[in-house]
Amino acid sequence: MYVSIQGLSYGAFFISLFAALPCRRAVLYVLISGLILLPGAVKVACAAPVVEVSVSGVEGAVRENVLASLGIERQKNSPNLTERLIRSLHEKAPDEISSALQPFGYYKPSIKSGLIQQDGTWLAGYVIKPGEPVRVDAVHLIISGAGSEEARLKKIQGNFPLKKGDALEHERYEKAKRDLLEAATEQGYLDAHFIAHKVTVHLEQYFATIYLHLDTGPLYRFGDVTFKQDVLKTELLGRFVPFKKGDPYRVSKLMDLQNVLYGSDYFSQVEVRPRRDMAEGLDIPVEVDLVSKKRQKYTIGLGYGTDTGIRTVLGWENRRVNRSGHRFSTDLRLSQIQKNFSSRYIIPMRNPATDHLDFTAGLFHEDTNIYKSETRLVGAGYIHMRGTWQETFYINVQKEKYDVGGETDDARLILPGVSWTRIKANDRIFTTHGSRIALDLKGAHTAVGSSASFIQARLNGKFIRRPWDTGRIILRGDFGFTDVVKLSGLPASQRFFAGGDQSVRGYGYKTLGPVNKQGDVTGGKHLIVGSVEYEQRIYGKWGAAVFYDAGNALNKLSDPLKQGAGIGVRWRSPVGPVRVDFAWALSEKTGRRWRIHLNMGPDL
Repeated sequence: MYVSIQGLSYGAFFISLFAALPCRRAVLYVLISGLILLPGAVKVACAAPVVEVSVSGVEGAVRENVLASLGIERQKNSPNLTERLIRSLHEKAPDEISSALQPFGYYKPSIKSGLIQQDGTWLAGYVIKPGEPVRVDAVHLIISGAGSEEARLKKIQGNFPLKKGDALEHERYEKAKRDLLEAATEQGYLDAHFIAHKVTVHLEQYFATIYLHLDTGPLYRFGDVTFKQDVLKTELLGRFVPFKKGDPYRVSKLMDLQNVLYGSDYFSQVEVRPRRDMAEGLDIPVEVDLVSKKRQKYTIGLGYGTDTGIRTVLGWENRRVNRSGHRFSTDLRLSQIQKNFSSRYIIPMRNPATDHLDFTAGLFHEDTNIYKSETRLVGAGYIHMRGTWQETFYINVQKEKYDVGGETDDARLILPGVSWTRIKANDRIFTTHGSRIALDLKGAHTAVGSSASFIQARLNGKFIRRPWDTGRIILRGDFGFTDVVKLSGLPASQRFFAGGDQSVRGYGYKTLGPVNKQGDVTGGKHLIVGSVEYEQRIYGKWGAAVFYDAGNALNKLSDPLKQGAGIGVRWRSPVGPVRVDFAWALSEKTGRRWRIHLNMGPDL
């Protein structure tokens, strides 16, 4: 309770009331302090009663629901709590507990309750025996309307989560209703509704009957799609649409349209709006509001890797060369061993989200400790999706001047090829479950203007799995095969080398391969590299890794492989894992036998 002293003139009045007040000693102290020291207002409050609530006999979600339903639990910390209110809340508790148990099928519980005051604390205890739950005796689920035979709805009907003999759980029942209605709406039955939905509990017989009747209503279809923008041709935008006029209405198709337009990199904002208010019969038109990105895009990047040293990237892209959606980009990549300048012109094709023609041109210079190569290249390619694989048909025309193993030559190649790539990942930046597989086939022949004849295949892959929440297993493989008569006629860019951050760690970048009589690495016709790594998260974004690598560039598949192993430190940065590896060259008996490898970037 509260006692207020408004001023010294009210002193006699409060003293006259003192005998009737509880907490007399505390009030007396405050009265004296107020009368002597305070000309203003003072308030004194008696401490509210302390209440402790215990519930036993039930666990998990049942116990949580009981506690959430108990008024005495909810109000135990209220400043307005009094003995009278505590007793009133305690009397209501059994009914509240009974109601809280019913959603889990318990309709005949035994509840023992008690309330005592001990050392100034009120102890409220409830011992619950929930008994046997009500069992479902029958489920009557009827689907009528135009979608009565819809496969997805029939599947839900056949897999209804409550069956005869199951305990009646109201949450499972409500979720099943929601799933059924959402599925009907997603499939285009926008007027779907329950004609009847009820659960009848027969307390005497102690069983329950479920009755549901869903009327799907008619099937709606897609109408015309209109785009509100002024930068690209409507015909091009129409090729992004994953449905046709007259197709069954699907909410998922609208999401696909929004995602593919965002992914096109033409637009900064995409809003897809079905206009049911403008429907013509059962045809629903769709409006797409688009805000275009800036036409020019500039990029700059800086990085470091032990293979390349400091890396710099400068890029420029014109996202919209014309209203047909053509793109043009050019970039300059500089590092201690590479100087590359390339340009690319892209023309969207039938499915602009995945299909396009590419025209490329570039100058590439690479100078490692093993070889030097200067290449001029022009090429064209057609990229499209074949199922889950990205398929690329290409032809490159290149001239290359190279020096490898003391051999200097000029090469001219007309290289047709085809490649397939598939990436599956739950997260491309930091992958816990995913893979990348790439296969490339190419060749050249002197009969069509090349200076060398060969056929080459290369297969590489990376697989990442998480055996438990804090660990990752990373498997990596890289295999190459070349059918060529003389290796000496093969330019450096088409030979295989091993060693480095992404190859066999513990060895320098591209320092592994067959050697000539002088001991210089000349590169090989074939490539075999494999890696096993285990990574463990230690604290926060920090982790550690152990790994074993083996591989080499070979002229004969029977040639020996080099081995490397080591430990690493990992840090999960916003742009991908940063990896610092300490690797030992197990196959080396002399010279430098260990090496630090540093690199960063997305897993896949």
